Amino acid sequence: MQKGYGQVPGSSEVVKASAQLPLVDPDFRFVEHQPEKLHGYARGLLEHLRAIRAGGKAEGYPIATIKAAAVWLIESYAEANVAPAPEAAQLIREIVGPHRDASTLPVRRSSETAYWAAIEFEARHPPDPTGKEPSTAKRYAVAKYVLGLLRNKDASQKTAEGIVRGWQKLPHYRANVALQRVKTSHGDFRVKGQKIISA
Repeated sequence: MQKGYGQVPGSSEVVKASAQLPLVDPDFRFVEHQPEKLHGYARGLLEHLRAIRAGGKAEGYPIATIKAAAVWLIESYAEANVAPAPEAAQLIREIVGPHRDASTLPVRRSSETAYWAAIEFEARHPPDPTGKEPSTAKRYAVAKYVLGLLRNKDASQKTAEGIVRGWQKLPHYRANVALQRVKTSHGDFRVKGQKIISA
């Protein structure tokens, strides 16, 4: 296997760390806290995972074992208070296979620009004294503001109003309107980091 590099704790000396596979035993927990060793295991596991997925033989160390070893590796990094090597992060990424478009936003990615624009628009207005809406801005005005930002360029004003109505019910939307709203000493409202806009 290829060689990598690690740093000896408490010194500036850089040493080569062989890429290798750690021991995995359900009845025995292997302990390793040396950074160069942990980095070598990260490289070894990543190389072996890629070799298997490229059609190579597991040779008694299948992907299920690699996953168990990866958990042990991250735990060992934490116990040793050592920053994981880049290969460790890549190992986890390739095991988990995260969706590149994953998002915590409560709207589709195609609507993200319009969604945040609506939040920004409402944050420029005073809060609704009744608490029923995120701001005193009329839904018609909010919808008109974001209409051109919607993915469906043929969407009507009524369609945009329906979309905004749905957004305004979301806790995420309402919380961000309040978070971005800033009241000035003159009684005006603005969005954080932007110029003052009169209410």
